[in-house]
Amino acid sequence: MMLSVKDISLQLGKTTILDKVHFNAQAGELCVIMGANGAGKSTLLKVIAGEYPHYTGNVAIKDRELRSMPVKEQAAVRAVLSQQIMLTQPFSVEEVVGMGRFVYGSGLSSSDKEIVSYALKVMQVQHLRERAYTTLSGGQKQRVQMARVLAQLLETPDLHTADYTGRKMLLLDEPVTGMDILHQQLSLQLAATLASRGVLVVAVLHDFQLAAAYASRILLLKNGTMYAQGTVEEMLTPRHIKDCFGVDVNVLEHPHYNYPLVVTAAAAGLFQSPAPKAINVS
Repeated sequence: MMLSVKDISLQLGKTTILDKVHFNAQAGELCVIMGANGAGKSTLLKVIAGEYPHYTGNVAIKDRELRSMPVKEQAAVRAVLSQQIMLTQPFSVEEVVGMGRFVYGSGLSSSDKEIVSYALKVMQVQHLRERAYTTLSGGQKQRVQMARVLAQLLETPDLHTADYTGRKMLLLDEPVTGMDILHQQLSLQLAATLASRGVLVVAVLHDFQLAAAYASRILLLKNGTMYAQGTVEEMLTPRHIKDCFGVDVNVLEHPHYNYPLVVTAAAAGLFQSPAPKAINVS
């Protein structure tokens, strides 16, 4: 088992954020965690990332309890893209991506530099390599951070030349925030490709369609507990979405796609304001 999460509970202050959450994940899966705001998604990811070690229960990576693994060993196995990453110093884009290689040594070898260049190219930010990270848009910063975690995971400057089965894990917390539609697809196609090479990918997503298109399994959280888990078809149902998100949806089949299409049904009825009047500008 690549990742085992057993009865994880966590309190922040006097507030219970997670309550006996449990799931297992195998190498090569792309597991998507979904739930309403405040359901505990990001907190769960932070527990797996080692940021909240005061949890109760058990988190094991490759059959080793997380708290028994030195930080450097964790970083060699697991890369993390957090929801908010603050950098105030004017590091260049290339320097930020190069930080992904620091776990393997303090300086960048020629091999490290090749991997960094490859990661920049994959995420289509090579033309920004000399730009100060702080001058980028939100979406560009996310792409740079995706390049950083890719650089951390890779062993060669090519996605397709190594088998990472049972050896690498990637945690993504809302990785496509601020991205345009092209780069949302690019980022999740990268995650799916990594999964196909044996990397376990665990991602927090809010978009039903992106989850439907790319997830191999969906975990639904509600009020800090595990509501349900299963395949895309099993989880993205009107009942589950209503229970977890409080919104009515229609789940449709499309002849050209092998995943369900989720269409909100209640949005038009949330507000009963009259339609705006036309303005005469003549």
